[in-house]
Amino acid sequence: MKKLLLSGLALTVCLSAFAQNNAKQINSRLKSATVNKTLPVTKPADGVVAPLAQVNSSVAQNRSSMVEVSIGQTVYDLQSNYGAVGNRVKLWDDNTISAVWTIGTASPSFADRGTGYNYYDGTNWLPIPAARVETFRTGWPNVSGTATSGEYIVTHGTNPTNFVSRATKGTGAWTEAALGTTTVTWPRMVVGGANGNSVHVIGNPNAAPFHVFYSRSLDGGATWVDENIVLPGQATDFFEGSVDGYDIDSRGDVVAIVLGGFAEDLTLWKSTDNGANWAVTTINEFPLSPFDYNTGISDVDGDGVADTIPTTDSGISCVIDNNGMVHVAVGSTRVLDVDPAGGVSYFPGTDGLLYWNESMPSGDITNNVIAFVEDIDGSGVIEIPDGLAIYQCGLTSMPTLGVDALNNVHLCYSSIIENTTNGNADPALEEAYRNVYYMNSTDGGMTWSTPSRIESSDFDEQAWPNMAKRVNNQIHLTYYKDGEPGNTFQPSANSSGVDTPDAYGTYDIIYNAQTNPVGVAENNSNILSTVIYPNPVSTMLNVDYTLNTAEVITVNLVDVLGQVVYSTELKGTAGVNNVKINVKNVAAGVYSLNTIVGNKVSAEKVVVR
Repeated sequence: MKKLLLSGLALTVCLSAFAQNNAKQINSRLKSATVNKTLPVTKPADGVVAPLAQVNSSVAQNRSSMVEVSIGQTVYDLQSNYGAVGNRVKLWDDNTISAVWTIGTASPSFADRGTGYNYYDGTNWLPIPAARVETFRTGWPNVSGTATSGEYIVTHGTNPTNFVSRATKGTGAWTEAALGTTTVTWPRMVVGGANGNSVHVIGNPNAAPFHVFYSRSLDGGATWVDENIVLPGQATDFFEGSVDGYDIDSRGDVVAIVLGGFAEDLTLWKSTDNGANWAVTTINEFPLSPFDYNTGISDVDGDGVADTIPTTDSGISCVIDNNGMVHVAVGSTRVLDVDPAGGVSYFPGTDGLLYWNESMPSGDITNNVIAFVEDIDGSGVIEIPDGLAIYQCGLTSMPTLGVDALNNVHLCYSSIIENTTNGNADPALEEAYRNVYYMNSTDGGMTWSTPSRIESSDFDEQAWPNMAKRVNNQIHLTYYKDGEPGNTFQPSANSSGVDTPDAYGTYDIIYNAQTNPVGVAENNSNILSTVIYPNPVSTMLNVDYTLNTAEVITVNLVDVLGQVVYSTELKGTAGVNNVKINVKNVAAGVYSLNTIVGNKVSAEKVVVR
């Protein structure tokens, strides 16, 4: 197993040494009962659950400081099996927004489960929907689209019509069609390509050997190529224990897929040619990979005794920045398998959110901790109840990443709030609440800001945050909120060992737009227009900047590895300013044309042939 040496890295967290925040030290702040508690990794809940009596939480709600907007509601409360939700917020170029979630109201069978959808027209959100957009039972949607082909939703299940689309975003009837021959479950989707019209979909076929299937369309979903492709290098039992532990992003022809969790490697697949070819990086190597926990034990040193192994959970987020670099955030956990005929168990009391990007060593990132449970009272000890609300991830997890035009990296996640409790009389069911936190990096992930709560609410559960991967002058975020920790489908066991699901209720899907504290709007107010021609280009690229005032213009052409291949500076005047860039000796590929005027940056995509 490769080890990651942090001593030579300038990684700091809140001006503290990155290496000091390792998982062992963080967990030492927690009570041993919490740290050492184990739970089996369980398969996803996707069936009928027994009806439960409706009860009200005994804990008063504290909503006085809330500035959130409820854009949806649901009784079905499982938004993700293992902490990641994919791409559920689409920020369009005109700053309108599409948002989706899993909706269901008809408990306990939830025959009406499907996609909840809402749309922001630049001024207002549509009314909260009462029903799904589909005519069939589905869920776990992702949303995206293109300016030319319209709006897409890809959904869960083997229903052959799980690609839902319409020609105009925000309005019109939805069309249900086949996703080619792909019938994956728990899908993820992004749109990219040099012309912005390629659709990339990954998902789980939900049948052994549980590979990730990848499919893409080059024409906005009209036809599909490379259908059901197994990504290179996947072992037979590659992700059997975390069936939706993956994320995908694209920026132009650069596509990134990250998959992992529990008893598996955390792996990056990256393509720089729009999904035709892939390079594979093992970000975090599980020492027994490939590992079949139905036939073996977690014995690393070969002494016949099962070992507890630090690893990652399946709360995974990835984003590609303006220079083509991939950034990854994931929760940490530990696993133990003592029964060769049984399943693996994980430690839900493990704390620490992990971070990695392509400039960092790979192999073992279990010490790359950038966030953890906040010590709110400053006591040096995290005071939380013995009970833990179950999400099959760590105490600090469910990350979601975004990037703005200045290449600042933005991160939200959900973490336990100390000194909170739901007040349950059974100690095993007395659980702390979670809130959503925010932090950012202005230097490509080398240092990070002090985390802060998005909306501080000690007695509201905030889970499954999802940020639009493109950040402008705001962070566009949705999350799930209710008044009780945990969810119905991943119940905690009471003191007698009996699983005790939460009662059904009506829960909110929240939209929260936070001001970008370190970036600017992508449209530069000093530049009235930018015209690039020809694009794609093979010899001479022309860029016409129309300025409203005289300004110094700095122009950088940057490749997918973040290397500046051309740079120039000119004293622009009011009106049209032409810049010529000779790309005859520049390698073919996708580049970012970064323009700096004053303290503002704009980025345009350039394709060199």
